[in-house]
Amino acid sequence: MYAMMIYQNAFKYFKMGYASAMAWMLFAFVLGLTLLLFKTSGRWIYYEGEKS
Repeated sequence: MYAMMIYQNAFKYFKMGYASAMAWMLFAFVLGLTLLLFKTSGRWIYYEGEKS
């Protein structure tokens, strides 16, 4: 849904700056979520050969 809004703002309404800002916000959100998952994955993933 959000990606469709970015597309419409860029190519239907020709608001390239606004669409670019929306894309950067989406990138920041996904990057933050990814970093959070990488930081916490040690708590919820079990590697059998690893000693605690």
